[in-house]
Amino acid sequence: MNLKVAESPKCRQSPEHAQGFAYRFSRYRPLLYSLACRVLGGPENAKDAIERCWLMGSCNPPQFEYEGAFRSWLARILIQEALAILRKNREPNVNCKKS
Repeated sequence: MNLKVAESPKCRQSPEHAQGFAYRFSRYRPLLYSLACRVLGGPENAKDAIERCWLMGSCNPPQFEYEGAFRSWLARILIQEALAILRKNREPNVNCKKS
């Protein structure tokens, strides 16, 4: 998957920052994929969750003093995006009884 920094009016990154984000993101891609597979229960939607994480994070990545904070920030975004995918794919509960 070849992702590019999101192009939108909200994304105001210099090319240097965009390239730095891409490098740092690629370092954690295996971790993010593993995490997405665990949250989603398999690899079917993991790539979608990673792409959504990329889009959310690439627009305005904060500056972190140490790499662990960046990794945790990405993991949090990924979990939120994976949960959104699960909610979207959830079938409505047809066994609900009206009281």
